[in-house]
Amino acid sequence: MQPSSPAAITTGQRGRILAYQASGQGSVSVAGIQHAFDIKFHWRSDVAPVINAVVDVRFDEAGSLASVSAVATQQLAQEEMAGAAKLAREKSQQLWGRAVSALGIPVLASLGILIAGAFIFNTIGIRLFATVSRTYWQLLGLSADSLESFGRDGGSGFSSAQFFFLLAIAACCATMASSHPKAALGKCAPLLFIVIHSSLLFIKIKGAVSDAGSAMGGIMGNRAARMAEQMASEMLGQVWQGMSFGIGFYLLLAASIVLAAYGVGEYKRKTIG
Repeated sequence: MQPSSPAAITTGQRGRILAYQASGQGSVSVAGIQHAFDIKFHWRSDVAPVINAVVDVRFDEAGSLASVSAVATQQLAQEEMAGAAKLAREKSQQLWGRAVSALGIPVLASLGILIAGAFIFNTIGIRLFATVSRTYWQLLGLSADSLESFGRDGGSGFSSAQFFFLLAIAACCATMASSHPKAALGKCAPLLFIVIHSSLLFIKIKGAVSDAGSAMGGIMGNRAARMAEQMASEMLGQVWQGMSFGIGFYLLLAASIVLAAYGVGEYKRKTIG
């Protein structure tokens, strides 16, 4: 059997060698179809065929086997990466299509602003023992057990507050998984979380200041208790004066309010309609 002329050979396809004998005869599978090949007429590589190796298989215009070539490991890796990237793009496009259909562009845009405000832009500036700025995500990881740690720490690990904030963001997409009218109220979750977390943070800061004042009173004696209480009040005032809000705070707050408004509006439309 003689190979076809180069002009008659079609574009290569990927195959796998199923069998190969020392006599030079073997078989290769392409798209589930087996083809016999002869190393003398069909093999086009410097290395010998290996069973289960991936090869490049070409056919002539008549559909007969024309050539079989080994494929370099680096080329296979590149093809696998390209295939994975293509699959990821297709899945991303499908997910985006579902998100647009279930949520709408305005809600997705609000979610994007919410995420940018929480993770990228500074939410608050703190001037206590040093001047520091935090994103909302970093703020969720801070400890307010003491004023010093609140002003100094950058947050470490993964806190429960950060976990629940991610859940609040995920709740905005509840309508993608459920058509129940109450699923629309999931868009209210970020605003509810921000209100609850801010209230708890306020209480912790106030408690930290009071504890600091009590500690001073214990050091100075009972007669200085009133003075310590006044100093604690002044310290609390300095804490609030030392705080300033960044663009992240306004983006976060505005986006969460808009999402809540969309959620309530959608819930009303579904229940009334």
